[in-house]
Amino acid sequence: MRRGVDPILLRGRRPRLAVGVAAAIGGVGAVTALLYPLGQTAPVVSLGVVYLLPVLVISTYWGLALGVLTSLGSAAAFNFFHLPPVGRFTIADSSNWVALLAFLAVALVASSVAEAARSRAEEAIDRQREADLAAALTRLLLGGGRLPDALALASRRLAEAIGAASASIELDAGAGDERRAAIALRDGSEQIGTLVVPSGLPAGQEERLRERIVPALESILAAALARERLQAEVVETASLRRSDEMKTAVLRSVSHDLRTPVTAILTGATALRAAGLDAGERDEVEDGIIENADRLSRLIDKLLDLSRLQAGTAEPHPTWCAIDEVLREAVAHVGAEPSAFSFALDPDLPLVRADAVQLERAFGNLVENAVRYGAGKPVSLRARVVGGRLLVRVVDQGPGIAPREQERIFSPFYRSAGTAGEAPGSGLGLAIAKGFIEANGGSISVESLPGQGTSFVVAFPVELVAEGSSFETAPAGAR
Repeated sequence: MRRGVDPILLRGRRPRLAVGVAAAIGGVGAVTALLYPLGQTAPVVSLGVVYLLPVLVISTYWGLALGVLTSLGSAAAFNFFHLPPVGRFTIADSSNWVALLAFLAVALVASSVAEAARSRAEEAIDRQREADLAAALTRLLLGGGRLPDALALASRRLAEAIGAASASIELDAGAGDERRAAIALRDGSEQIGTLVVPSGLPAGQEERLRERIVPALESILAAALARERLQAEVVETASLRRSDEMKTAVLRSVSHDLRTPVTAILTGATALRAAGLDAGERDEVEDGIIENADRLSRLIDKLLDLSRLQAGTAEPHPTWCAIDEVLREAVAHVGAEPSAFSFALDPDLPLVRADAVQLERAFGNLVENAVRYGAGKPVSLRARVVGGRLLVRVVDQGPGIAPREQERIFSPFYRSAGTAGEAPGSGLGLAIAKGFIEANGGSISVESLPGQGTSFVVAFPVELVAEGSSFETAPAGAR
């Protein structure tokens, strides 16, 4: 529970002077009237001490000047109404002079004590406000948010605290002008920022700002900058660590895929040099070398594609392209038998403004993945416009993808277990497909249930070209 009373005597702002004058007159009058009944029980001369009450109160509340006037008024009233000869301003007894001097001394001491207490109270309030401001600035600048945003909030909080129309904490060295005063913020000998406030602040307010608030702000800002540098170093270290982990993953993931075709090529080349091969055996060995060399070339192409995507250098070069032609080219480059695919493409499909080469690589990876996991059954390619989007589906009839794996299959080097007896791929195809499709403004998702096959859904927004009141999907000469 809060103890004590409201410290009205210690507040910095005095009550109005008119109220003080009225209180002095009323207090002296009340004491003068009170002495009449008290005079029946005690000597009148000893009752003069009662006048010290209004003198003490007025001196404490309104200061020395009004306290002295109250003491003079009390002495005059006491002399005129109660000291003989009554009704005259004559001091016949020297003890009455002692009473007057006592009034003056009380007024002087009470007002001095009140001024000291008021000054101490005002100083304590200022210190409390400065501590609250320092705590608020610490929370804002060291609270974990972005430093530019925190500086804006801290500037507004500082302006409110100093009673200025505006304030700005800047991280560079600023200069003042006739409207703004620039205060350098330093960490030792190094300038770390500038506090900009309106010019013409009251002298006491500016002195308090420079001597009390600015040093605390410098310490807090220095700590915030050090924290930001440390966070940047942590992020950079984490990025380097992830880069190292990625390099390790690349080596682990592709070492087998690289070694297998290289070994087959070396074995075949060695066999060609051996004597005793007939024409059929030579042709078989040559076909094996070409097949493995082609496999190695595709793997290298995938690694290069992924590296460009992750480095942000795979910029598309969009042109109007026909999606049916892109799909057929992608199928042709896979190298599977034509009977392994079926097409269900709507007639008059709209053109897509994209990089045809990148889309061909993307769909080539999707088709290759579907053939690998399609259990030897035909892969279906479908395309149609639905709801203002061109949807392309690559559907296989394989074992499907478990729900827990569907969020991970687009990650580089992630390999699904597939069906028993099937060799998994390099783990790059779906990541490359997603990167190229999204780089060209499309999106890709997967729909699959275990045992019911998998459908990769690629969506592109259909671009419309307005001509008069009709709409067409692309200019006629774009096909």
